[in-house]
Amino acid sequence: MFCMRCDKEDIKLDLKNPTCQSCGFDNSYVLKLIVEEDDDEDLEEEFRSPLACAQRSIILFAVVSAGYGEDRSKIIGWLKEERLWSCVSEEEKAFFESPKPTEQQIINATWRVEALSVLLWALQKIPSISNLRKLSDVKSIQDACSFYMRNTQDFLESAQLRSEDEIYDANELIYDAHWKVRDAQINGRPVPEEIIPGLVQERHHAINWLMGYCGQEWDEVTTDT
Repeated sequence: MFCMRCDKEDIKLDLKNPTCQSCGFDNSYVLKLIVEEDDDEDLEEEFRSPLACAQRSIILFAVVSAGYGEDRSKIIGWLKEERLWSCVSEEEKAFFESPKPTEQQIINATWRVEALSVLLWALQKIPSISNLRKLSDVKSIQDACSFYMRNTQDFLESAQLRSEDEIYDANELIYDAHWKVRDAQINGRPVPEEIIPGLVQERHHAINWLMGYCGQEWDEVTTDT
C-alpha cells in the first residue's frame, strides 16, 4: 500500500501497523475505510424466499392492525400460536409489548400498510403498486389478508413471488421517486405532486428488504438514494 502523505509504498502498512515507515504518517483512517468497503462488498444480497415474504406480510398486517387499535395482547397470542413470534423484529416486539405505545410508535405502525402493500404485490395478492400519489386501498389489503386471527398455513404454503424482473422494475420506480423526494427536500423545492413522501419511504423500505439489500434485517433496512 502507498502512504497517503508521502505516496511511498510500504508493504507493511495495515491496521495493526498503520504508521508509514518513511514519513511517520498515521494511515489508520484510510485503512479502516478500505476494510469497511471490502466488508460491504462481501455482504450477500439475495432475494427473500416466498415463505419469508409471506411471514413478514402476516406480521406487518398485525402491526398495522395494532396501530389502529386492535388488542395487542390477542395479536401476540395469535402470532405465538402460529409460530411466527420468532419472526417479529425487536422494534415490533417493543411496540406490541409496550404498556402504552408512544404516539410515534402508533403512527409508524399505521404507515406500515404501505410497506405491506409491496410484499402483498410481490406475492401476487394485489395487482399494482405503481401509483405513488394514492395510498393503498384498505379493502384490497384486508381481502388479501383474510388469514388475520386465523390459521395462516394456507397463506404461507401457497406463497409465490413475482419474477425478479418485475421486482427490479418496481424497485427502480420506487428508488427514482424517493430520490426525487429527497432532492426536492435538500434543495428547498416542492415535492412532486405525483409522489407521497411517506408512502415512498415505506415502499422503499419493504422492497429493499425483499431484495436483500446489503443483507439487512427488517429493523436495520436503509433506504439509500
